[in-house]
Amino acid sequence: MSRKKAVAGGIGALSALLVAGTVLAPTAGATTHTGGSDVNSAFAISASGLLTIKPTPLVDDSDGYSQESVARLQLPANLVDLRLLNAQAGAGSARASIADLKVGLGVGRPLLTASAVEAQCGNGKASSSLAKAKIGDVKLDVAVPPNTAVKVPGVLSVELNKQVTHKDGSVTVTAVSINVDGIQKIDLASATCAPGDDDNGGGDTPTSQPTTSKPTKPSKPSASPSNGNSAPAGDKPLPNGKAPTPTPVKAHLDVTG
Repeated sequence: MSRKKAVAGGIGALSALLVAGTVLAPTAGATTHTGGSDVNSAFAISASGLLTIKPTPLVDDSDGYSQESVARLQLPANLVDLRLLNAQAGAGSARASIADLKVGLGVGRPLLTASAVEAQCGNGKASSSLAKAKIGDVKLDVAVPPNTAVKVPGVLSVELNKQVTHKDGSVTVTAVSINVDGIQKIDLASATCAPGDDDNGGGDTPTSQPTTSKPTKPSKPSASPSNGNSAPAGDKPLPNGKAPTPTPVKAHLDVTG
C-alpha cells in the first residue's frame, strides 16, 4: 500500500472514531491557564481537526513556577501513543517534553517515532531537540535548523523545530508540528516565552555601566595669586618674637568615616 493511501486510511480511522462518539476528554492532572503576553507557557501535545486534543498538560507561570506531568496518553487504532508528557514554565523560561512517542494516524506502521522530543525557550533563545526520531524509515537529526519541513506532497507535512515570533514579541517553539492534508494538525512539545525574558530576570537591560567617581585630591594653594601680590613664603615670626597670624588657605578635603 502506498504511503498516501495508508495516510488516507488513517484519516478514515480518525473519522470513524468521531462517528462512534469517541471523545478525548482533558487528561487527568492537566490544567488550563490563560494569560497575557507577559507569561511563559508550555504543553506536550495538542491536536485540531477531525480529532481535537486540548493542550495537555498545559502550564503557565502567571501564578509563579508551574509544572504538570502525564504518565501516558494513548488513543485507539494506533493513532497516538505517548509516554511521560511534561510541561513546565517559570523563571523566564518554558519547556515541554515527551518520552517514547508513536504517532500512527491509523497507519499500519507508525508515521513518527522518537525516544524523546523536547522544546524550550528562555533568555531570548528558542530551541528543540529529537532523540532517535524517524518519519517512516527516514532518520531525523537530533537538532535541525528552525522551521525544517519534511513533506509528502498532497498528503502531509511535518515541520521540525517550528519557531514563530508573534506580534507582541513573544516566541513559540514546537518540536514537531504535523499537518495531514490540511484536515488534521498535531503539535508535539511546544513552549512559548514572553518578550523581554532574559538572564537579568526579564527587566530592562542597562544601557551603560554605572560609573564611580574617584576621590578628589585636596587642591594646592596657588603659587601666584590672582591679585598679583607675591605669595607668602611661609608664616615667619614677627620682630617682637610673637607668633604670626596664620594665613588661611582654601582647599577641598575628602570626607571619610
